[in-house]
Amino acid sequence: MSRRSAMFMRASRSADTALPLRGYFLSVGGALLCLLWATGWVLPAQKPSRFAVPDPARPPIRIHSDVRGPERVVIDTNQPLPTLSDKEIVVAHTPVAGE
Repeated sequence: MSRRSAMFMRASRSADTALPLRGYFLSVGGALLCLLWATGWVLPAQKPSRFAVPDPARPPIRIHSDVRGPERVVIDTNQPLPTLSDKEIVVAHTPVAGE
């Protein structure tokens, strides 16, 4: 058996194992699509909702609030960060000789 025929057999074997899964999805998907079309053809169409068409006797509802939200916060990132002096640096824990 030549190397080329062995590679061909290996490639065809891997394609055969993937085909049943693809065939399953195609057949089940096709069946579900046919059922969807059949139910759309058999069942009656939905009645239009009463909210679909605006009623001219009722005005549209618009909700407004008197409460204002917080003011906009503007963060200027062009300014350099403030540096801490030696006096402002706080040591969290100073080791004691007895510890």
